[in-house]
Amino acid sequence: MNKPLSYWRQHWQLCWQTNRAYRIGQALTFVLFVSFYLLYSLPFMMDEQQGLLVVFFIRYLLEATCFVLVSHFLLRPPLRIFYYRGFNLGTSVKFAGLLMLASLILALVSVFISFLPALSNTDMQQIAIVDKDSAEGLQMHFSLTTLVIMMWSMHFGLYILWSLFYLGWQMRQSRIALQEEMQQARLQQLTNQLNPHFLFNALNSIRALIFEDQHKAADTLTQLAELFRVHLQAHLRPTASLQEEWLLCQHYLKIEQVRLEHRLQLEVNITDDVLQQLLPTLCLLTLLENAVKHGISPNAAAGSIAISASRLGNNRWQLLVTNTFGAVSDSQCTGTGLSNCRKRLQLMFGEQASISTEHNKTHYIVRLELPYA
Repeated sequence: MNKPLSYWRQHWQLCWQTNRAYRIGQALTFVLFVSFYLLYSLPFMMDEQQGLLVVFFIRYLLEATCFVLVSHFLLRPPLRIFYYRGFNLGTSVKFAGLLMLASLILALVSVFISFLPALSNTDMQQIAIVDKDSAEGLQMHFSLTTLVIMMWSMHFGLYILWSLFYLGWQMRQSRIALQEEMQQARLQQLTNQLNPHFLFNALNSIRALIFEDQHKAADTLTQLAELFRVHLQAHLRPTASLQEEWLLCQHYLKIEQVRLEHRLQLEVNITDDVLQQLLPTLCLLTLLENAVKHGISPNAAAGSIAISASRLGNNRWQLLVTNTFGAVSDSQCTGTGLSNCRKRLQLMFGEQASISTEHNKTHYIVRLELPYA
């Protein structure tokens, strides 16, 4: 594709791509522009000329509108293009030319506004600076060319300042985006770490059943296939709703109930108002795996797992996973699953989320507290 044509097509497309922060910044630019020129004009007015201030205010509203439109349509797109492609001597010269053009456009608009009959009193070709010690004041006269050059230089400085602020803001946005990408990559890495851990536990369950009941083993393998169908869809995202997590866990618990039979009793109390709340993907599954592996499986007697989720005050909600335990598990507890959940909670919510554990002689409790969205 022809490079100039490609450039201008990209330039035009960028004109219509804005976000809320940029729009707020341009609104602030508009207000600062009007305020600056109003303060600049005050020394040229007498106390009895307050009505003239309104006329100047209307003039500066028009100039500020032009300033924002020119900066948006003429300067912002090449700034973004050059920023991502990299500045060099050629692009710097091109952008300096655009700055000069933008300043000249605004200077000509300013002069044209002075020719409007309703705003003729704002003509800056004749300026009277008020000196309270003098009855006549100081009179200054400028030619049209001189006035255009003065306004061009003033607007050139303002556009340079605007460009520097925009580049600084763009650098900050890029840094934030990079941090978010790194955070998402870290979350995805932590999520993927659970896949071998989960598969290992599930296959061990089926292996144990093969020697006890081959039909149950076959049924369990079918459940495992269904579980992985849902799991493969879920683990691609670093976060999932509690409802999605619970659907995945139901498949897992069916597998374990085939193996453990009456030894695994389940109690679930999840309120409807927290079903759509987000938590790290596979987090609930990890907690249930730990409860089965270290709490229920090692004991010949029946055990129970209780899952509770509800909203708390102060825009928070909690998830509790409680399991009974008796005999010490033969499986070595590495703490990988719980540590993984803690790290992902920290990455997702920072100090707004917490995970804690407590236990007594018969029960082990894992408590998650998260912000309620």
